[in-house]
Amino acid sequence: MHKLWIMRHGQAQSMAPSDELRPLTDEGRRQVSINSQALANETFTHVFVSPYLRAQQTWEILLAQGIHTQRCTTVDWITPDVATGPALDELMSIEGDALNILLVCHQTFAGRLTTHLCDGSTRGRHVETAAIVSIQAEVFADQCGMLQGILSSY
Repeated sequence: MHKLWIMRHGQAQSMAPSDELRPLTDEGRRQVSINSQALANETFTHVFVSPYLRAQQTWEILLAQGIHTQRCTTVDWITPDVATGPALDELMSIEGDALNILLVCHQTFAGRLTTHLCDGSTRGRHVETAAIVSIQAEVFADQCGMLQGILSSY
């Protein structure tokens, strides 16, 4: 059985030169620090992080909190407006047993991937800032995930 953790970045500033450059607020940093405790005992086989600044800053906080991973990669297939199909293709292409994967991404993507894996819909659910979705699956495919829980600071 594989584990997939989907973490939305912490609260970000609303104004920046572009969406990609929106940094975390102080509150966003606090949210990530608090919720990162839920991941303290996990060792990830893979971590994938969005290239957007707020996701990169979220990952930096997780690292500072002692999160362990065998491999971390910045990828553009988990940015806000990307379809979930390519992400599932990427996840399915990872070889290994008992994978433990963390995605550090964005609200729209996190919500759509959660519903795609767990109920087959890509309509998406709301995922709060810095929330962590936990899913178990034998394979990362449409309707093959079992939602284990959602940790939110709200």
